[in-house]
Amino acid sequence: MGSEILVEDRGKVLLITMNRPEKLNAMNKELRDYLIKTIRDFNRNPEKRVAVITGAGRAFSVGADLSSMSQDLAEDLRNSFHVIIKEIRFSPKIFISAVKGVAAGAGISLALATDIRYTTKETRFVTAFHNIALAPDSGMTLMLLRMAGIKAEKYALLGGEFTGEEAEKMGLFQVVEDPLAEALRAAEKIANGQFKSYSASKRLINRVMYYDLEDFLDYEAAMQGALGKTYDFSEGVKAFLEKRQPQFKGE
Repeated sequence: MGSEILVEDRGKVLLITMNRPEKLNAMNKELRDYLIKTIRDFNRNPEKRVAVITGAGRAFSVGADLSSMSQDLAEDLRNSFHVIIKEIRFSPKIFISAVKGVAAGAGISLALATDIRYTTKETRFVTAFHNIALAPDSGMTLMLLRMAGIKAEKYALLGGEFTGEEAEKMGLFQVVEDPLAEALRAAEKIANGQFKSYSASKRLINRVMYYDLEDFLDYEAAMQGALGKTYDFSEGVKAFLEKRQPQFKGE
């Protein structure tokens, strides 16, 4: 396994840590590839039941690393980001996220895809897609609105940020003092409990909440791919890398 992902075997539980702390765990291609492999290996291992996902350092993940994105955003989504979301959401096993510091963009989507989500009051959730003239991706719009409804619509439509405390009020996360410690405690309890019951319950939840997730992700990829060819996207990325305000034209 590459250094971008750290894996700790804890019996029936697997701890997965995104490990690019100097980049706030921005998801470059290497991290995404290793994360896919790690989750797939976990899903195929009959000895494993619960995975805990967290991030090293000051952030959970700030989402996609813009310097590693290809010119075809639709393919990036289909080949990596969407694969990660589907491997988590459609797995018969249980995933728990421990989020603190900052979560942004696809980092939020990754956390939302998990079955149980812990965070702190002070955690900042940043929906920053619009800053580079994109729409939310990696399933965020579907998951955010299915979980929080109209309360979260403004973040999907216009972007912005909210705290962990606000996320709890919207029903997205549970606020605790130490998310990782709480996640590991919950993981051990689930892994050593009536696991088939929990797994069946997840399948029922998927039938209610995520029955159309694959179709939605296909639609999302096509839309994001089109946005990736616009002037505003090119200007947004250029401005981000040059650390200045973008000059959007609406085209």
